[in-house]
Formats: sequence, structure tokens, C-alpha cells
Amino acid sequence: MRDRIATTIVILIAIAVGAFFYKRYHIPPHVDIPSMAVTDLRGQPVSLQAYSGKPIFVSFFATWCGPCMRELPDLAALHDIMRNKEMVIMCISDDPIEKLQVLQSEYGDKLIFLHAASLHDIGIYTYPTNYIFNASGRKVYSQVNAEKWDDPGMAERVTVLLDK
Repeated sequence: MRDRIATTIVILIAIAVGAFFYKRYHIPPHVDIPSMAVTDLRGQPVSLQAYSGKPIFVSFFATWCGPCMRELPDLAALHDIMRNKEMVIMCISDDPIEKLQVLQSEYGDKLIFLHAASLHDIGIYTYPTNYIFNASGRKVYSQVNAEKWDDPGMAERVTVLLDK
């Protein structure tokens, strides 16, 4: 009887630990985008409310993350595909601003790079974590891990999401 109880307790603990890590690393957390404290690459605070009324794509990424860096050109291509929707694509990282400045010079006005003090403080533990908000500010997409954003089928899917 004691062995069954001990085994049950161990199994319950394993399930709880597994659920904790699954939630932390595989489910995009709720992020309050309008109140998030971010700065531009000159260190000046940026109010994300300034972009209200436009569809917004937010990618939380890291410069050391291979999938994140492979996703950036796809996001730039998505910007070109979605130009008529006036979608703003923001890439937010807590990496040093100098690294983000290099990326900004590479991608120009297609991607807006912003700096956050700590992505962990807002619940981001897996990179990239992406969100899409329609022009009304409603979250229509959230995903952990990279996608192939320059694929025409994905652009059609994003268009459908933005029209919701």
C-alpha cells in the first residue's frame, strides 16, 4: 500500500513538473502589449499605443537564437507582402542595443527593432514567440517557435486573421 501511495505521489509530481515546463516553454503567455515598457534603439521610451488602429505583428526574439535569426528575413518578406494592410512588424529583444542597431540597419523600415529590459519579466522564455493583433487590437495569433512567414499560404492565412 505504501509503495502505491509513493508511486502515485511521484507520478503526480512528474505530471505537475511536466505541465509547468510545457506551459512555460510551449504556450505563448498573455502579454499586455500596450503597457509593455520598451525603448527604441536610442534608449527613448516607445508607447506601443501609438500604433493602435494598425495591425501589429510582435516577435519576441534573441540574436543568439538560430530560428529567430532565420525568421527575420521571412518577416521582412511578410512586410512586403502585407504592405497594403499597413501591418507593423516589431521585433523585441532584451539583447544589447548595439546588436539590435546592426539588425535595424540591415532591415531598414521593414522591421522595427525595440529593446525590453527583460523578456523573462514579461513571461517570454521561448524564442521566437510571435503575436499578431488586428487593427482593432484583438490578438488573432500567438505561437511559440518560428514559422515560414514568406510562404504565400502563410500570407493568405495572416490576411484572413487580420480581417477577423
